[in-house]
Amino acid sequence: MKKGKVLKQLFPISLCAVLLILSLGCTSATPTSTSIETLPLLLHYVDAINNQEQLLKLTWNTTTGTVEMDTSTTLVFPNYAGEGNFWVTLKPWIGLPSQPVERNLMSNTAIYWDGSDTATLFTTEKDLFVGLQGNNFKANIINLTATTVCTQYNNMTNCYTTGDKLYAFQQGSLSSTVYKFSPAQLVITTLSGHAIGIGAEENTTYVLSASIAHTSTGAQEILTLQSISPDDSIAEKKVANSEAGEHFSYISDSGVWATFANGNFYSTGVKVNATSGEPKFEQVQSLIDAFKAISTSTSLESFGGAYPSPAFYGYKGYTIVVGNTFSPNEITVALLNDEKLVAFVLITPLDTAETNFITYDATGKQLNTYSIQTPLQVVVPQS
Repeated sequence: MKKGKVLKQLFPISLCAVLLILSLGCTSATPTSTSIETLPLLLHYVDAINNQEQLLKLTWNTTTGTVEMDTSTTLVFPNYAGEGNFWVTLKPWIGLPSQPVERNLMSNTAIYWDGSDTATLFTTEKDLFVGLQGNNFKANIINLTATTVCTQYNNMTNCYTTGDKLYAFQQGSLSSTVYKFSPAQLVITTLSGHAIGIGAEENTTYVLSASIAHTSTGAQEILTLQSISPDDSIAEKKVANSEAGEHFSYISDSGVWATFANGNFYSTGVKVNATSGEPKFEQVQSLIDAFKAISTSTSLESFGGAYPSPAFYGYKGYTIVVGNTFSPNEITVALLNDEKLVAFVLITPLDTAETNFITYDATGKQLNTYSIQTPLQVVVPQS
C-alpha cells in the first residue's frame, strides 16, 4: 500500500455492509508474516442502533509505517451496555474532560487476544454466543458470575486477562479485594492496602498496592508487592524507593494506576519489577524519552494536569503501550523493545466520526496517514 492511500470506512450497520464498504477503501489482505515488524491490531466499535459491537482487524508494519485493513477478519457480538455495566467508566482524572458518551456504550465484555484468529471474551451475559458473528475469526466465551468488576479509562483498567482467566481488584483505603475468574471457579482474596495494579505469571498472582507506613517523621505512603501462590498463600514485600513525594498520593482519586507486562508493573515512565524477588520502584529513562518523542511529534494540546498512564501489554518479548500518552484527543499505540521505542501510531482526533491513523518511526518522523472511522478502543495482542 503506497504512502497516503486512504483506508476509509463508514460505520457498519451490518457485517455485510462493513465488508462491502471496506473493500472499496482498501486492499483485502491477510498478514503473511508473524514477525513483530507486522503488528496486528483490533479496532473496537459499537453500533448502538443495532446493539452490536465489532472487532475489525488491521495490520501495522512498524518498519515501513504502512497499514492494511483485513476485510476478511471481523467479529461481531451483542452489546449489553444498557442492561449491565460490567465495564464502568473511571472518574475523569484532574484536567481531563469526561470520556465521550459513546465510551459508556461499551458492554460487559473483556477481551483477551494473542494475535491469532481466536479471541477470548469474558462476559456476564449467558447468551452472548447467540449473537456472535465471526468471519475468519472465532471467540471463546467465558461467563463470569459477578458484575461491575472491571473499570477502565481507555485501555487503563483494573483487570488483567489471559487466555482462560481474568484477574481484577476492587480498591479500598485499608484493604482491597482480588478476584481470580476461571471457567471452573471464582477465587476471592482480601489483601491489605490500596491496590493499583494486578497481573499474573506462572500461576502466581501479583498485586501492587499502596499503604501507609508510620515512621519517626510521620505517616508516609509506600508501595508493597503482594504475591498469591497457587496454594493461596500470600507473600508481601515493600517496594524499595517507592515513598510518595510531598505533593503526590498513590491513594487519591487522581492517583496512580499500573499495568502488568513482561513481569513488571508499569505506569508511564516508571516501573516495579514484580518477579525479581526484590521489587524496586525506578524511573526508566528510555520510556521517558519515548513519551517525549511521541508528545513532540504533533502540535496537539497536552493534558492540563494529572492524567492516567496508558496501558502496557507484553507481546513476544516486546512491550506495547496503548492509551492517551499526552493529550485527551489522541490514542497512542507504541511498540517498544527492551523498553526502547521502535515505532508508534497516533489516532487523532477522537471527537469526530472519522479520524487519522498516523504512523511514525522511533524518532517521531511521520511516515503515513490513513483515514478510518474513530474507534472506541484499540485491542492489542498479548502473549
